[in-house]
Amino acid sequence: MPTPSLPAPAEYLLVKPPSWKDEPRRRYPVLYFLHDGYGDVRTLERRGVAADLVARMREGKLPEILVVAPGAPGSWFSDTVDGTRRYETFITGDLVNKIEATGRVVPGPGGRGITGISMGGYGAYKIALKRPGFYGSVSALSGALIPFGPDDLQRYTPFARWTITRVFGKPNERNTLADNDVWEMLFHTRFETPPFASHLRAGTEDDYRLDRVAAQYAMTLNAHGVPTTVVLEPGRHDWSYWRRAMASIAEWHAAHFAYDSQR
Repeated sequence: MPTPSLPAPAEYLLVKPPSWKDEPRRRYPVLYFLHDGYGDVRTLERRGVAADLVARMREGKLPEILVVAPGAPGSWFSDTVDGTRRYETFITGDLVNKIEATGRVVPGPGGRGITGISMGGYGAYKIALKRPGFYGSVSALSGALIPFGPDDLQRYTPFARWTITRVFGKPNERNTLADNDVWEMLFHTRFETPPFASHLRAGTEDDYRLDRVAAQYAMTLNAHGVPTTVVLEPGRHDWSYWRRAMASIAEWHAAHFAYDSQR
């Protein structure tokens, strides 16, 4: 789809529920999925997750939902500091508007959830924290919920540091690092009422120790008024773990969604 937020038309994948064609008046809750740093618009399809979710819906193991997965390789699902690529603006603006304009989705935060893997998990929480109350449920699988301070950046791999500064700028130059740091965003906010349901999940053999990050970030979310559940289970930072864990992520969101009252 064309969008003024990006220099070229954006791509997104739709994973449609089994009854989509046969029940044209039915409305579905939407789960927005943000891929990992090495992923793209076809990640859910290529990794077999899309087919698995549809099979679970068909078998009655998962309520029927619509999954929308935008492609944004290496973007941290954010607006670049120079404004040339505004993926966050696209995802929360034109993409949501296009999906909801179909009339096929449950309106309001009860019909919207957002999740992501690794880089996409960061994107899900950054986007949701900036827009409290817009999404009813938010989760991350092996989320890269890492701080962006100058000292923190020095601890990361050269590649991770390069991808971060390419999007948000370098510490000694014009940058938006602090504005997009999910830790800084929480430190300066205390929610009186929960802005969304929150869930973190990670493997205990994560190559980047993001399981520890999930536990720490969950504690911080809880302390700042965002009740959060966290599940740490066997698994690494790879698709052999993510493929099976995505079923649990989808089930968690399904339990928090509102469904079509007109059926």
